[in-house]
Amino acid sequence: ALKLLNRSACHKQLSNFNAVIDDTSYVLEEQPENPKALIRRAQAFEACERYRLALQDVRTALGLGISVIGQQNYGLCTSMQGRLERAIKIDRAQS
Repeated sequence: ALKLLNRSACHKQLSNFNAVIDDTSYVLEEQPENPKALIRRAQAFEACERYRLALQDVRTALGLGISVIGQQNYGLCTSMQGRLERAIKIDRAQS
């Protein structure tokens, strides 16, 4: 799982977001509450404009609590949540 998380970080740096989603999804099958995998996959989903899936991962990460995901990641997820909710609202209005 650690190798896949590290590889997903490399894919993210290369903007290969579908590979990030693949690697982190595999990690999450084995470790469904892995905060790094959840957050990294949420960021990749957002980059691919798959906002609802990104929001689902962000909410799961936030549900783990600040003591598990850390203060910095909690702040990141909180700002992502607001941004994703706005993007979903805009998508709905345009549909």
